[in-house]
This record gives sequence, structure tokens and C-alpha cells, in this order.
Amino acid sequence: MKKHILFILIFSLQLFGFSTSNVQLMYGTFNGNSYVFDTKNGGKTTITLEHYSAFEYGDVYAFLDYCIADDRFKYHDDKTSEYGELSPRLDLGALTSSDLSFLFVKKVFAAFQYNTDFHDYKAYLYGIGTALDVYGFDFFNANLYQKDQVHGDNVYQVTLSYQTKSFFELFYINGFTDYTEKNLLSQNQFLHPFGDNLSAGVEWHYYTQDPDITSNVFQVMLKYKW
Repeated sequence: MKKHILFILIFSLQLFGFSTSNVQLMYGTFNGNSYVFDTKNGGKTTITLEHYSAFEYGDVYAFLDYCIADDRFKYHDDKTSEYGELSPRLDLGALTSSDLSFLFVKKVFAAFQYNTDFHDYKAYLYGIGTALDVYGFDFFNANLYQKDQVHGDNVYQVTLSYQTKSFFELFYINGFTDYTEKNLLSQNQFLHPFGDNLSAGVEWHYYTQDPDITSNVFQVMLKYKW
């Protein structure tokens, strides 16, 4: 039921002033030693629904992953997994009728996030976000959160999300990086556009936790946006 609610939220957010959605299909061989990401034998198919909306007083980002292992996940006997995040931000400048821009900072936000695997893991994040003006990028966001986790340590998290402009109309890079004192997750997509809606390429997924746990995978992928 909870994943259905998040699914509905992602697509009802298109009621805002600007919105964009996409669906991604990815496949890669996750043969590292991460409890969350890696599988026993063969690869893993991931279907991702992603959405972004902007409105007068902020923006909202959300995604939902549904993963299907060829065999099973490495450290738990499941063949499928789900994971989602909902990330609203409130524009403090718009809310206070103030110009908070300075240097390369365009906007300052109160930033929030909810993470769930729809089973026993949840995380509640809150902090400060920014929209930055970085040369060569369509957008570049940086958020600093306090992250309170169910079944995990409470930590600070830095999240970067970004998309480059197209290089000679051949490819562009879209991705994010999450960093805490416990782990780092970075997923970067190198995509060639086929018209306005369809892109194809590879995603580099890199995860490390402490010194001993690593997942390092290239996935082939298709992305369709609307």
C-alpha cells in the first residue's frame, strides 16, 4: 500500500508549474559485497520511475526503484526489492520575499527527504538546500541534511544532484552523489539523446561503506522522459 501511495504522489506532482517525469530500464551485474545492492548470481534489472516538479515556493523530487535479481540478492533470500525517496524543498527567498542569492548560489531552501524500502527501513532527513549556477550544467543542487534512520545510525548527509549540458549533442551526464561519514553512493548516467524524449547509455553505480564493502557496476540503460 505504501509504495502505491508514493507512486501516486510522484505522478500527481505534475499539477505544479513545471514538471518532468521519466522511466528508466537498467541492467547490470552486481557482484560486490553490499547487502543492499548486490546479487548472488547473474545480474539485476532495475525499473525506475522519476519525477521533478517546481512551483512558486519550492520544488519536489521523487523516485521509485523496483529491482529484479536474476537469481537472489546476495545476503537475503529475496528476488525483488523496492526503494523510494520523496524530497520536497521550500524556497526561503520566495517565502520571505527576499533575495537570498549570492555568488553562484541562486536559491536557498529548507530541504526535507523521506526514504523507505517499504518494509522495515525508513529515514527522515531535514536541512538546508541550494540551487547553484555552475558553468556547463543545466542544474546543480547541493543539500546538507541531518539524517535520522530507523535501523541505522543518525548521520549528516551531503547530497549533490546535477545534469550537464549536452556535449556536442553527443551525450550528457545526469547523476547524484550522497555522502555521509559512514558511506558514499554515486550514480552517474552517461546518455546519448535520441530526439527530445529517448536517451540510451550506461550508468556507473558506485557504493562504498567503511573500508570493506564496495559495489562498483556499470549498467546499460534506456530512459524515456515526458
